[in-house]
Amino acid sequence: MEAGEVLDGRFRVEGALDQGGMGSIWTATDLQTGHLVAVKVLRLDAYTQGRFSPAERVRRRVELLKRFEREGVILEELKHAGIPRLLHRGYLNEEPYLVMEYVDGVSLRELLDLRRPFPFDAAIAVAVQIAEALQHAHGNGVVHRDLKPGNVVVAYADGAVKLLDFGIAYLTDPDATRYTALGATPGSAGYMAPEQLRGQQDISASVDLYAFGCVLFELLTGERPFEDRPDRNKDAQHLEDLPPRLRTINIGIPEELDSLTWDLLAKSPADRPETIGEVLDVLRVFLPGPGDPAPDPELKPDPTARYRLRESPVQSGTGVHSSHRAASRRIVRRRGGWLGRNQFAVRIAQAREELLVDGPGDRCAELLGLLPRAVSEWGACEPFVLEARLVCADAARLDGRTSEAKRQYEHVTDEGDPADPLVLEACLGVAECLMPEGDFAGAFNGWRAVVHRLLVTTPIPDRLASRCREVALELGESGYEAEVAGLLARLLEP
Repeated sequence: MEAGEVLDGRFRVEGALDQGGMGSIWTATDLQTGHLVAVKVLRLDAYTQGRFSPAERVRRRVELLKRFEREGVILEELKHAGIPRLLHRGYLNEEPYLVMEYVDGVSLRELLDLRRPFPFDAAIAVAVQIAEALQHAHGNGVVHRDLKPGNVVVAYADGAVKLLDFGIAYLTDPDATRYTALGATPGSAGYMAPEQLRGQQDISASVDLYAFGCVLFELLTGERPFEDRPDRNKDAQHLEDLPPRLRTINIGIPEELDSLTWDLLAKSPADRPETIGEVLDVLRVFLPGPGDPAPDPELKPDPTARYRLRESPVQSGTGVHSSHRAASRRIVRRRGGWLGRNQFAVRIAQAREELLVDGPGDRCAELLGLLPRAVSEWGACEPFVLEARLVCADAARLDGRTSEAKRQYEHVTDEGDPADPLVLEACLGVAECLMPEGDFAGAFNGWRAVVHRLLVTTPIPDRLASRCREVALELGESGYEAEVAGLLARLLEP
């Protein structure tokens, strides 16, 4: 493509705008309307050169064409203010092109790099508009699959936010044709959900919610949830590590947004919000309203303008009048006031840390209060429910409530897998609770059964080995020193 060319007698090419691995973007003038438009051209040589056999080059060329054609079909179906409109499709020298609405603006990536931290009201305004575009796409069976700040543009004219690049979009229609990735997992590093990173083929709109969580995290904190480290790359962290809580970075971030972002970044799709609509219900409460001040220092383009400069609140539920926002923020709760799985896991970790540092306290009491609802929501056999019960049992034992501790330990032993380390730890807890009752023989037998199990386990979990040593010391002081010595030596030998 060259400047001055006229496509299909209507679009005069003006100049190159951007170039990616799969195609290039040019500006052109629509001779019918005089408007500037964007032209995306597929570069078939991008993936068909290099060390490939002639047959492989043909296959890759065909796949690229089909992907590009499908992007055009998708854009024809998506008619939303937050997604640039498709105006025309055609071919130039056998290479397809798409003519789209031109957005004169700046990428969110550039804005975030310029302003750290990003103004709170602007962050919410951007997030809401991205989420509304995703909601429209998901409602039409389209998963974007490559949401990131580089694929979001904020228009200079009015601060409107546009979601770009549906080149690797996924159709949730089970009858839609699936195309394999050309040499890599579809998506962008740092924004892919764990299931994308694992190469899972049958994905859902939940991958966009995860990517949205990454973007929201950066909008609100100025930091990404995970960055490459010398000992661990960000992909491994996205797969396995819990992200930081927003409020550990900025205590001023509302708790509702902290909880929302935490849920969006859950490793399992089942633990994320069910729909982007649920996300919008939380975010819209925090939108700026008519008469609110502009970001200070000034932000150009300003995504808050569309909300601040309205004469009245948005009627469709996309805004809340400023006189009601403070009260609304206090009452926003997700999932009927209950916790997500990741939030519950944090409560467990906090209670366990409290036990190690200070002994039983408020965190342990809070976890005990949450336990019945957790059992009701997720079932008594769920591993993290069993872990919570084990922590509550440890707290009761250390607090001298031996009978209560024993009941909790026995729940774990009855409901868990006998080979599960949590169950073995609970068995040790039961043994420890038998000693104050005077049943030293029962305590020894229970301890011995766990040790025999661990002697055929490789490797032996450090926590279990430590607990066995603790119980052995108590048994030794109760007259079983000779009986435990040999077994303990075998258990602890290198």
